[in-house]
Order: sequence, then structure tokens, then C-alpha cells
Amino acid sequence: MKIVKVAGGLGNQMFQYAFARALEERTGDEVYLDLSTYEYMPAHNGFELDRLFAIQYRAAREEDVERLATHPRNSLSQIRRKYFTKRTHHIDRVFRYDPSVFELKGDRYFEGWWQSEQYFTPIAGKLREEFRFIAAPGARNEELIATAEAGDKTMAHGAAACETAGLERRLVSVHVRRGDTLKHPDTWVCTGAYYRNAFALVRESVVQPHFLVFSDDLSWCRANLGLGAAEATYVDWNRDADSWRDLWLMSRCHSHIIANSSFSWWGAWLDPAPHKLVLAPERWSLAPPRRFAYYHYDFRDIVPATWVKVPIR
Repeated sequence: MKIVKVAGGLGNQMFQYAFARALEERTGDEVYLDLSTYEYMPAHNGFELDRLFAIQYRAAREEDVERLATHPRNSLSQIRRKYFTKRTHHIDRVFRYDPSVFELKGDRYFEGWWQSEQYFTPIAGKLREEFRFIAAPGARNEELIATAEAGDKTMAHGAAACETAGLERRLVSVHVRRGDTLKHPDTWVCTGAYYRNAFALVRESVVQPHFLVFSDDLSWCRANLGLGAAEATYVDWNRDADSWRDLWLMSRCHSHIIANSSFSWWGAWLDPAPHKLVLAPERWSLAPPRRFAYYHYDFRDIVPATWVKVPIR
């Protein structure tokens, strides 16, 4: 038996689910999801995967979680988890791709973020099917995409003499994450310079790009991104329990400027186009190495090799 802890918002949940599915495929063991975190540490809209996607999973039993893991439900258990972790409780403390986790035998409890495509590359096709949206994206979002696709076809027919491959790939998602990142200087890597550099690269590759801007601070985006009124749509209508619809819209774009965010990472990954343009910050975090820190996060494996890393200065 293997149990994978699920915690955090939608993007984190998708990474943890993808890791669990890969673990099941690679080991042949039954893999369960521990969703109990949301009982004592709510995040965003709680566990969302089963209402949004065509996934299948087994929920871990409380007694199995207690047997294999040390949960940080209070101050004492936080200390136990950190310094006296059960042998069966594996915590990812480095953040890089670690293939050795697939070799751990016996009953195990896995805690981590598993934010590397390398964990699930062999089952990417299956995951794309399981991450197929089953929830309705909403009339306004569907209308936006339909209008954009109709415009692409008109452009293509009207420019038959033009051989530019980017003609039909003009909708660009832009994710600007500010709220929580501003509280932690280490995470503020998506600077104004990053977006200017990314816009320049998009304009080199895409004919008449139209930018869909997603953010928790659209006022800042309107004032600072420098996008003309005709070339940008600021998506301000998918809120609260419907915020996942931003992910659906991102996945329907054809080029992507992501933030250092698991949410827009998945928005870009879910775009099935094999030659899509995805731009990501060259650094995922500004945190310096800390010798005696419990976590030694190394973010080099987050951005897939086929995506373009963009300077943040």
C-alpha cells in the first residue's frame, strides 16, 4: 500500500495526483490519496479534482494514515513529524526529481509537491485524459474561445499568401500572481521586466497576439503591463468557487506566459499542442541556499526542457 498526501490549491493537487498515478503505474501497488489535510488546514476551495476532472482515485482510510504517517495536527506532532518521522513516512525535502522514490518497498506514506513533469512523463497521455474537464466552463468563457477561434480562421483564409506558422496561434495566456508572492520576497520573480521580455518573445513568434490576462491583482496589470486596450482581455469574472475556469481558459490558449505558479504551469501543460510556446521565469525562486534548513528546495526541475526560460531582469 502507498498513500500520497494531497494538500494545497488546485495546481498542487494536480501534481500530487499525477505523482500518485505514476507511483501506481511504476510500482504496481495500490495507491491511495490522503485528503484529511483539508479537515484541519483548508486551502482555497478545498479538494477540487473530482468535481472538475474525469479522475478516479481511492481515498485512504484514517487508520492507515495514522499507521504510516505523522500528521502535524498540533505543536507536538509538528515536532514529531519534523524530527522523529516514522520510517514509513517519506517527505520530499529537496524538490528535485527523485526517481528513487519509485524503488521504496512496502507500505509507505508520501508527502511532497512532486513538481516535475519527469515523474509522470511515461503516463502523460493517460493523465491528459484523466485531466479532461467534466465541469461546465461557463457561457462567457466558451463564447470568448469561440470568438477567438472564429477570428483565427478568418485571418488564415485572408492571409493565404503568408507562410507564418503563428497565424492560427494568437491567443496567449498571461498569469500574474501578486497577492501571496508579495509577502515573500523570495517568490517575487515575475517582475515587470519578466513580462516585458516575455511579450517581446511572443511578438516575435505570434502574428497579432491577443493576451488573456489572469491575476489576483488586475488593477496592477492594467496599469503596469503596457498592453494596448485592443490586444488584451483582463479575465475578471471567474471568481471564488469558479476560479478553476481560469485554468480551462488557459488550457485553450495557444501560447503561454506563466508565473512561478503551479496553477498556470498546469494551464500551459494542458494545452495539447505539441509545438506550443510556453514562457516561464528563468528563476522559480530567489531564496538562497540555507545550510541548516529543513527543506533544501532546488527548483531546477520544474520547468520542462521544451519550455523557454525568460530573464526576470
